[in-house]
Amino acid sequence: MVSTVTDTAFLTSAQYNEQQKAVTYGEDELGQEAFLTLFTAQLQNQNPLDPMDNEAFVSQLAEFSSLEGIKGMQGSLDNMVNGMRQDQMVAGANLVGKKVQVAGGHFNGGNGDITQGSIDLEYGAQSVIFSVYDPASGELIYRDTQGARLPGRAELNWNGRDRSGEIVPEGSYMMTASAVINGKLETVPVTTMANVRSVSWDPSAQQITLEVGDNVFVALTDIERIGI
Repeated sequence: MVSTVTDTAFLTSAQYNEQQKAVTYGEDELGQEAFLTLFTAQLQNQNPLDPMDNEAFVSQLAEFSSLEGIKGMQGSLDNMVNGMRQDQMVAGANLVGKKVQVAGGHFNGGNGDITQGSIDLEYGAQSVIFSVYDPASGELIYRDTQGARLPGRAELNWNGRDRSGEIVPEGSYMMTASAVINGKLETVPVTTMANVRSVSWDPSAQQITLEVGDNVFVALTDIERIGI
């Protein structure tokens, strides 16, 4: 007796599409060899009463070719990103032990050594107050009130001593500044030359960060100036 179509191993177009979906969403990806094996099996076992038309064959081949191209391009992009990351790590490693200009006022100083900071005064100021703190305890170490400043960059120098003139231990400190502008006291951002302690990769921001203090990190792209 002749078997019915449903009793045979022939695949209809709908059945083949379901089989492809099962393979695609399985644990293993459909590679080139697996695709060719599946495609050959389809040709050999397609239902003669309901064969897949030429357009469907061409569509499947085009889709596979497109996926292979995207996969290859993704691999090339991954290699390029990894190469750029390695280059950035090497560039950052060369900064360890050097001084970089960073915003925020963090720096390593004390021990009677001069530490330089700076502020930008677009309109000048009637007076400037700058302070040095211990960032861990918040203790005020030093404070100085200076006179009027012209518009532009103003330098702030700390001699590594406390308010009594005693030398403070070498360590991590933070410099802040305020300026009287048009009769009002305003906080002014401070930039300092800080020592680079270490270099690390920030996966969330996908960029190199430099440690310039105790658990204080800045992005390599935010560095404005590099010193010795």
